[in-house]
Amino acid sequence: GEGEVQDLAQTLQFGKDYLQVMLWGIVPFALTNVYAGTLRETGETVVPMVGGISAVLVNLLFNYILIFGKLGAPVLGVRGAAIATVISRFVELAIVAGWTHLHGDKKPFIRGAYRSLRIPRELTGKLMKKGMPLLVNEALWSAGMAVLSQCYSTRGLDVVSATNITNTIWNVFSVSFLSMGNAVGILIGQMLGAGRSREDVKDTDRKLIVFSVLICVFFGGLMMAVSGVFPKIYNTTESVRSLATELICIAAVMMPFSAYTNAAYFTLRSGGKVAVTLLFDCVFVWVVCVPLAFCLSRFTGMPIVPLYACCQATEALKCVLGYLMLKRGTWIQNIVKVQR
Repeated sequence: GEGEVQDLAQTLQFGKDYLQVMLWGIVPFALTNVYAGTLRETGETVVPMVGGISAVLVNLLFNYILIFGKLGAPVLGVRGAAIATVISRFVELAIVAGWTHLHGDKKPFIRGAYRSLRIPRELTGKLMKKGMPLLVNEALWSAGMAVLSQCYSTRGLDVVSATNITNTIWNVFSVSFLSMGNAVGILIGQMLGAGRSREDVKDTDRKLIVFSVLICVFFGGLMMAVSGVFPKIYNTTESVRSLATELICIAAVMMPFSAYTNAAYFTLRSGGKVAVTLLFDCVFVWVVCVPLAFCLSRFTGMPIVPLYACCQATEALKCVLGYLMLKRGTWIQNIVKVQR
């Protein structure tokens, strides 16, 4: 009806307002990732963690102040939420970059880092060769996630709200396996760089992956336990809360599978198998997930819960693919030695 059309138009406008402000946070976000990634790979994991936690707390505080107009601030709604996120990006950058520059004795790589922005041609070639496929992969994967969200949205505005709630709690709990994936990449990369034996590398990788999966069995259970409570903190309808609870439970069941695929992805990447990770990540999304979601949403009347479950269940197929790639063992190579 006319009311639904107005709601859709208003939702679209909210999205545009949010994105216009969020664009200002891209540069600090990118710089933070460079600093934090370099620190982690040189063994300093606490500072990026402190930066990340601080950003979350700042974001929460300014969300409260700017969305609802507290402490004398104007009521900014959606724009306030975006401004809060941008502020948190700058705070995180200040903490991570500030610490790095103040501890040049511990992290000598930062000394003179900005003396010149010239990058040697040979190094540029290596960076492009290894980095460009990863950039393409991330871009295609993100685009795939956007298409999946659009497919889910064909089932109505309630679904848009419920998936947003689900994604929010997923982002909180998925830190468990995302951080383990980074740890796998760093530890296995260091072992490969040190020239450790194939048996040692495979054994360590196997233990790390099992540990990551077990952690996510616990966090998946915890996520399911709070699935009925978490949606209640949102100012929305009971139907949206009920739908969000069901979607959260489905996501929670799939968390251990996501833990396995994420750890496998970082393992393959640590050995420089960029083409394989492309196949494993964005190609899988566009060849399996997107066509499945598109066909189910456009050509069937399947309700959102089974539709969402079917699309999420493709993660199990990805686990099989990851297992076969890891078993081959071709990823076990010292990319530093290979590039010399």
